[in-house]
Amino acid sequence: MARLKKITAVTAAALMAFSFTACDEDEKQDQTSSSVSIKNSSGAAKGKVVLKEYEFPAFLSDVPMDELSKPVYTSFPAEDHYEEVIEQPFEEYKCEKLIDGVLYVYSDGGYCGLLDTEGNEVLKASLYTDIRLISNNVLELSYVGSDDTIAYMSFSSDGDLSVFTLPETDTSKYMISDAYSDDPEKVYKALYLPDGSAAVTADQDMFFDSIEWISTDDIKTDKSLYASVKAVRDDMTYIISLDPFGGYTVYERAYAKVNLKIGDVYGECYINSYDDYSELTKMLDSFGRASAVSTPSKDATLDFIQLTTGLNSDTCTQITVSPDGFCFTDTLTAVGDEPVNKYFSYLDKEDFVDLVLWVDQVLSQEYVTAE
Repeated sequence: MARLKKITAVTAAALMAFSFTACDEDEKQDQTSSSVSIKNSSGAAKGKVVLKEYEFPAFLSDVPMDELSKPVYTSFPAEDHYEEVIEQPFEEYKCEKLIDGVLYVYSDGGYCGLLDTEGNEVLKASLYTDIRLISNNVLELSYVGSDDTIAYMSFSSDGDLSVFTLPETDTSKYMISDAYSDDPEKVYKALYLPDGSAAVTADQDMFFDSIEWISTDDIKTDKSLYASVKAVRDDMTYIISLDPFGGYTVYERAYAKVNLKIGDVYGECYINSYDDYSELTKMLDSFGRASAVSTPSKDATLDFIQLTTGLNSDTCTQITVSPDGFCFTDTLTAVGDEPVNKYFSYLDKEDFVDLVLWVDQVLSQEYVTAE
């Protein structure tokens, strides 16, 4: 989850670096989906600018920092097995949902427990904070965000629990192979499952430009991943997470990261929607360099927004903008003919506010939808 905290000494030092670097006149650069640069422009407004009001986006106060916050398809939709409890069936318990008409999940003091349909306590709410169905009649029980306390249990039609040993995912049963489209000259890749069918995304598209196995350790997520495949189609990046039961879930992987500080409040989140990411890169590319030149502020408490674009791609760029109009662009990784450089530019001051408002008004909808 995003942290609310006072700005650290490290961040303050990074901001003060603005005051020791001159603004260079960099030449115009083109933008790609994974590499963003601020264009030079003579069209920036001159003179005094009255900034629009902005404030810290409330949704950043409680955002999971998870690269896989946007599921687009699952072969086992667990929500189809849940029934929300509207009227409480038992006076002494607060039930939240009914699983497969067999077990009630109830909460007590921040913990979750299980009841059968007669109200008998099958599992006391004293250890686990999260109980979820991961396959037919199989439950995963854990502390939220903890890998140290995870248990697996199966349940019968009568609601009886028993310890369940999770099988290992046998990746040898999966195959990455060519897949031909209607265009005979275009060869795609597809991930074929143990039953011979191909993995699909939300629109039932089984074709990708590239597919490769990826270590689950390389993915910043609190989800339980057993084996994962990275698939790319038209600049859209997916992670196909395989489960031990032959099923899978497809996530759209994060394209960028936002770090934002306003006043003494700090927050961060990922951009998990390609449409939002494309809109952001176009907006950044449209910013013109202001003709006014002044000394950057030495105020270590200055607000800032930092955008790291091109995550998990060949070219990763970090852009930091402050309300005084100063922008620092840092190419973190690049390959081929892409330039690797660092430079300062001076933007119209309202560009900073536009970015903050965009995060508040547009990006927040990603997380509303996810919930």
